[in-house]
Amino acid sequence: MIDKSPEYRFKKALGVSMMLLLVAFAALPTLWALILSVRSPSAVFEPIWESPLALTLENFFNITRSDFPKALLNSFITAGSATVLAMIIGVPAGFALAKSRVSGKFIASWVLLLLRMAPPVGFVIPLFLLYVNAGLIDTYLGLIVAYMTLTLPLVVWSMWNSFAQVPDELIEAALMDDATLTQAFLLIVLPAARPGAVAAAILAFLVAWNDFFFSLIITRSSTTTAPVAVMNFISFDSVDWASIAVASIALTLPILPLMAIANRYIVQSLSGAVKG
Repeated sequence: MIDKSPEYRFKKALGVSMMLLLVAFAALPTLWALILSVRSPSAVFEPIWESPLALTLENFFNITRSDFPKALLNSFITAGSATVLAMIIGVPAGFALAKSRVSGKFIASWVLLLLRMAPPVGFVIPLFLLYVNAGLIDTYLGLIVAYMTLTLPLVVWSMWNSFAQVPDELIEAALMDDATLTQAFLLIVLPAARPGAVAAAILAFLVAWNDFFFSLIITRSSTTTAPVAVMNFISFDSVDWASIAVASIALTLPILPLMAIANRYIVQSLSGAVKG
């Protein structure tokens, strides 16, 4: 029986109000960016109620004539490549760590965790010196390899936890049916851990997509990514706030469909659910 007492209704109303308040607080920066993106440069700092009709789409056309679209494409190339490579290497590595009976797995887990928690500045100095000698500065390969220091530990750690939840009996049954270990992995274990794999891929892509530090140090003009390209709208004597707002929207929009499609997989992965 549902409790309909005044105390219950008050607590429910309070909870809903707090939730709506948090949602509004989180959505405020996005709403403000949308407003700035269609405001004319002369009315950016004016309250919207004083000049509600000072709207323009020229900001969107201006950003298409800049170098930002190329930087956005560079972000897709580097973040996507780093994610694919991290999945190709990290998924089998996570399976091996989860199901193998070798010693030293505890140490490996801590090494992976330390790599994941280490700040990027700990990697960028030796990488920069190596890249200068190898000619990898301002190249896709150099930036992708740098992103791998962020994405690979995340994928291995995530997949390790996902594969550990798959019962060993499934693998043993497949091996008893004359399947090879590779076949058991591809046909049994990987589909069972699909929520974790999708979640790991999405989180790895977001880490690389939002990176600013590596791109700032390693790239120049040819492979500059979108987060760094936003700085081009800031000059010595002025700041193009409208273009920055448009750029922030362009950085956010590609992520939204991805998160909407894969939301249920992320929830299942974080809750420890594994489909058999």
